[in-house]
Amino acid sequence: MAALADRLIEVRGAWNAWRTAEVRVGSLADVHWLQPAGAPRPIIHAYISCADIVTGEIPHECDATPGKHRLLVCILKRSASSDLYAELVRRADAHFHLPHVAGPLRVSRTAPPLRAIH
Repeated sequence: MAALADRLIEVRGAWNAWRTAEVRVGSLADVHWLQPAGAPRPIIHAYISCADIVTGEIPHECDATPGKHRLLVCILKRSASSDLYAELVRRADAHFHLPHVAGPLRVSRTAPPLRAIH
């Protein structure tokens, strides 16, 4: 079995985009959860360099500006094997941290009350 970083995974520029590309898992950076407008639930997203695309295309204006471009892509569950998707979920979950709150949560009583606008 190929090392995880060398395996190919299908990515797309938007959750509802029809154009896809394949990149190596090792090319995915900053794997995280994001719920784009209109999406039914949070979806795994990551950043790639346009130079890391092995096959396919993620539409962007590569010819307009020189250099490598950092693209936000999403990975749909149906586009990955179950073991690979589980690893991406682990990475996305590790990216999301809730700040630790010491002691009970307190509500400030000094803020003015909200008033209805008519």
